[in-house]
Amino acid sequence: MFDQLLHYAQTNYLDLFGLAIGLIYLYLEFTAKKSMWIASIIMAVLYIYIFYQSQLYAMSIVYCYFFMASIHGWLKWNEHTTVTILRMPQHQIGRVSFFIFAACILIYLLLKGFTINDEEITMGDTIATALSVVAIWMAAKFWAEQWCLLIPANLMTAILLLNQGDYASSTLFMIYFIVSIFGLRHWIHLANQSQ
Repeated sequence: MFDQLLHYAQTNYLDLFGLAIGLIYLYLEFTAKKSMWIASIIMAVLYIYIFYQSQLYAMSIVYCYFFMASIHGWLKWNEHTTVTILRMPQHQIGRVSFFIFAACILIYLLLKGFTINDEEITMGDTIATALSVVAIWMAAKFWAEQWCLLIPANLMTAILLLNQGDYASSTLFMIYFIVSIFGLRHWIHLANQSQ
Protein backbone atom coordinates (compact mmCIF):
# COMPACT_ATOMS: atom_id res chain seq x y z
CA MET A 1 0.00 0.00 0.00
CA PHE A 2 2.80 2.43 0.94
CA ASP A 3 4.65 1.51 -2.27
CA GLN A 4 1.53 2.32 -4.30
CA LEU A 5 1.17 5.70 -2.60
CA LEU A 6 4.85 6.46 -3.14
CA HIS A 7 4.58 5.46 -6.81
CA TYR A 8 1.47 7.65 -7.21
CA ALA A 9 3.26 10.61 -5.60
CA GLN A 10 6.27 10.15 -7.88
CA THR A 11 4.26 9.87 -11.07
CA ASN A 12 1.57 12.43 -10.20
CA TYR A 13 3.54 15.16 -8.46
CA LEU A 14 1.89 17.91 -10.53
CA ASP A 15 -1.56 16.70 -9.48
CA LEU A 16 -0.48 16.73 -5.83
CA PHE A 17 1.05 20.20 -6.19
CA GLY A 18 -2.21 21.32 -7.82
CA LEU A 19 -4.08 19.85 -4.88
CA ALA A 20 -1.96 21.86 -2.43
CA ILE A 21 -2.28 25.14 -4.37
CA GLY A 22 -5.99 24.49 -4.84
CA LEU A 23 -6.53 24.06 -1.11
CA ILE A 24 -4.65 27.29 -0.42
CA TYR A 25 -6.77 29.06 -3.04
CA LEU A 26 -9.95 27.61 -1.60
CA TYR A 27 -9.12 28.88 1.89
CA LEU A 28 -8.27 32.35 0.55
CA GLU A 29 -11.44 32.47 -1.55
CA PHE A 30 -13.62 31.27 1.32
CA THR A 31 -12.21 34.03 3.56
CA ALA A 32 -12.45 36.59 0.69
CA LYS A 33 -8.75 37.53 0.75
CA LYS A 34 -7.23 39.49 -2.13
CA SER A 35 -4.34 37.04 -2.28
CA MET A 36 -6.77 34.41 -3.59
CA TRP A 37 -6.13 35.86 -7.04
CA ILE A 38 -2.37 35.12 -6.82
CA ALA A 39 -3.09 31.52 -5.89
CA SER A 40 -5.64 31.45 -8.73
CA ILE A 41 -3.02 32.59 -11.25
CA ILE A 42 -0.61 29.83 -10.16
CA MET A 43 -3.39 27.26 -10.12
CA ALA A 44 -4.61 28.30 -13.58
CA VAL A 45 -1.21 27.69 -15.16
CA LEU A 46 -0.95 24.29 -13.51
CA TYR A 47 -4.48 23.16 -14.38
CA ILE A 48 -4.19 24.20 -18.02
CA TYR A 49 -1.68 21.37 -18.27
CA ILE A 50 -3.47 18.91 -15.95
CA PHE A 51 -6.84 19.20 -17.71
CA TYR A 52 -5.17 18.94 -21.11
CA GLN A 53 -3.48 15.71 -20.03
CA SER A 54 -6.86 14.41 -18.74
CA GLN A 55 -8.42 15.18 -22.15
CA LEU A 56 -10.84 17.66 -20.58
CA TYR A 57 -10.04 20.18 -23.28
CA ALA A 58 -12.75 22.70 -22.45
CA MET A 59 -11.61 22.84 -18.84
CA SER A 60 -8.05 23.33 -20.09
CA ILE A 61 -9.23 26.23 -22.24
CA VAL A 62 -11.27 27.65 -19.38
CA TYR A 63 -8.16 27.72 -17.23
CA CYS A 64 -6.55 29.92 -19.91
CA TYR A 65 -9.54 32.18 -19.34
CA PHE A 66 -9.11 31.79 -15.56
CA PHE A 67 -5.50 32.88 -15.90
CA MET A 68 -6.56 36.12 -17.62
CA ALA A 69 -9.61 36.56 -15.38
CA SER A 70 -7.46 36.06 -12.27
CA ILE A 71 -5.17 38.86 -13.38
CA HIS A 72 -8.27 41.01 -13.96
CA GLY A 73 -9.70 40.00 -10.56
CA TRP A 74 -6.40 40.83 -8.84
CA LEU A 75 -6.35 44.28 -10.45
CA LYS A 76 -10.06 44.87 -9.73
CA TRP A 77 -9.84 43.82 -6.08
CA ASN A 78 -6.70 45.94 -5.60
CA GLU A 79 -8.63 49.05 -6.65
CA HIS A 80 -10.33 48.81 -3.25
CA THR A 81 -8.67 49.19 0.13
CA THR A 82 -11.10 46.68 1.66
CA VAL A 83 -12.95 43.79 0.11
CA THR A 84 -16.72 44.18 0.33
CA ILE A 85 -18.72 41.12 -0.70
CA LEU A 86 -22.04 42.03 -2.33
CA ARG A 87 -25.29 40.30 -3.21
CA MET A 88 -25.87 40.04 -6.93
CA PRO A 89 -28.48 42.58 -8.07
CA GLN A 90 -31.73 40.88 -9.10
CA HIS A 91 -31.68 42.57 -12.49
CA GLN A 92 -28.45 40.67 -13.32
CA ILE A 93 -30.10 37.21 -13.21
CA GLY A 94 -31.10 37.39 -16.88
CA ARG A 95 -27.64 38.52 -17.90
CA VAL A 96 -25.95 35.72 -15.93
CA SER A 97 -28.38 33.15 -17.38
CA PHE A 98 -27.68 34.38 -20.89
CA PHE A 99 -23.91 34.17 -20.32
CA ILE A 100 -24.23 30.57 -19.07
CA PHE A 101 -26.41 29.58 -22.04
CA ALA A 102 -24.13 31.27 -24.58
CA ALA A 103 -21.02 29.74 -22.99
CA CYS A 104 -22.62 26.27 -23.08
CA ILE A 105 -23.39 26.55 -26.78
CA LEU A 106 -19.95 27.89 -27.69
CA ILE A 107 -18.05 25.35 -25.58
CA TYR A 108 -20.18 22.44 -26.81
CA LEU A 109 -19.63 23.37 -30.46
CA LEU A 110 -15.89 23.71 -29.88
CA LEU A 111 -15.69 20.35 -28.14
CA LYS A 112 -17.76 18.57 -30.78
CA GLY A 113 -15.61 20.07 -33.51
CA PHE A 114 -12.19 19.48 -31.99
CA THR A 115 -12.41 16.50 -29.60
CA ILE A 116 -13.44 12.86 -29.76
CA ASN A 117 -14.71 12.33 -26.20
CA ASP A 118 -17.88 10.42 -25.37
CA GLU A 119 -21.07 12.50 -25.35
CA GLU A 120 -21.40 12.24 -21.54
CA ILE A 121 -17.89 13.64 -21.01
CA THR A 122 -18.48 16.36 -23.61
CA MET A 123 -21.75 17.46 -21.98
CA GLY A 124 -20.32 17.37 -18.46
CA ASP A 125 -17.20 19.24 -19.55
CA THR A 126 -19.38 21.82 -21.35
CA ILE A 127 -21.69 22.55 -18.43
CA ALA A 128 -18.99 22.57 -15.73
CA THR A 129 -16.84 24.84 -17.86
CA ALA A 130 -19.64 27.30 -18.67
CA LEU A 131 -20.62 27.56 -15.00
CA SER A 132 -17.00 28.11 -13.97
CA VAL A 133 -16.43 30.78 -16.62
CA VAL A 134 -19.40 32.83 -15.46
CA ALA A 135 -18.60 32.24 -11.76
CA ILE A 136 -15.13 33.76 -11.99
CA TRP A 137 -16.62 36.80 -13.74
CA MET A 138 -19.10 37.09 -10.85
CA ALA A 139 -16.28 36.72 -8.27
CA ALA A 140 -14.46 39.69 -9.82
CA LYS A 141 -17.66 41.67 -9.17
CA PHE A 142 -17.63 40.57 -5.49
CA TRP A 143 -20.98 38.75 -5.88
CA ALA A 144 -21.69 36.08 -3.26
CA GLU A 145 -23.87 34.17 -5.71
CA GLN A 146 -20.82 33.07 -7.68
CA TRP A 147 -20.83 30.06 -5.35
CA CYS A 148 -24.26 29.01 -6.71
CA LEU A 149 -22.52 28.23 -9.99
CA LEU A 150 -19.41 26.73 -8.43
CA ILE A 151 -21.34 24.16 -6.39
CA PRO A 152 -22.57 22.13 -9.40
CA ALA A 153 -19.46 22.94 -11.48
CA ASN A 154 -17.13 21.55 -8.81
CA LEU A 155 -19.20 18.39 -8.35
CA MET A 156 -19.34 17.73 -12.09
CA THR A 157 -15.61 18.36 -12.48
CA ALA A 158 -14.81 15.98 -9.61
CA ILE A 159 -16.86 13.24 -11.25
CA LEU A 160 -15.30 13.86 -14.68
CA LEU A 161 -11.76 13.75 -13.27
CA LEU A 162 -12.51 10.60 -11.28
CA ASN A 163 -13.81 9.02 -14.49
CA GLN A 164 -10.51 9.96 -16.19
CA GLY A 165 -8.46 8.42 -13.34
CA ASP A 166 -7.08 11.73 -12.04
CA TYR A 167 -7.63 10.98 -8.35
CA ALA A 168 -5.75 13.91 -6.79
CA SER A 169 -7.56 16.53 -8.89
CA SER A 170 -10.86 14.71 -8.42
CA THR A 171 -10.33 14.82 -4.66
CA LEU A 172 -9.55 18.53 -4.85
CA PHE A 173 -12.75 19.28 -6.75
CA MET A 174 -14.81 17.14 -4.36
CA ILE A 175 -13.38 19.24 -1.50
CA TYR A 176 -14.21 22.34 -3.57
CA PHE A 177 -17.78 21.08 -3.94
CA ILE A 178 -18.20 20.65 -0.18
CA VAL A 179 -16.54 23.95 0.70
CA SER A 180 -18.55 25.75 -2.00
CA ILE A 181 -21.72 25.04 -0.06
CA PHE A 182 -20.23 26.64 3.03
CA GLY A 183 -18.64 29.38 0.90
CA LEU A 184 -22.04 30.45 -0.36
CA ARG A 185 -23.36 30.75 3.19
CA HIS A 186 -20.22 32.57 4.34
CA TRP A 187 -20.21 35.10 1.47
CA ILE A 188 -23.93 35.79 1.90
CA HIS A 189 -23.22 36.43 5.58
CA LEU A 190 -20.36 38.80 4.64
CA ALA A 191 -22.60 40.59 2.12
CA ASN A 192 -25.40 40.99 4.65
CA GLN A 193 -22.94 42.38 7.20
CA SER A 194 -21.65 44.99 4.77
CA GLN A 195 -25.11 46.25 3.79
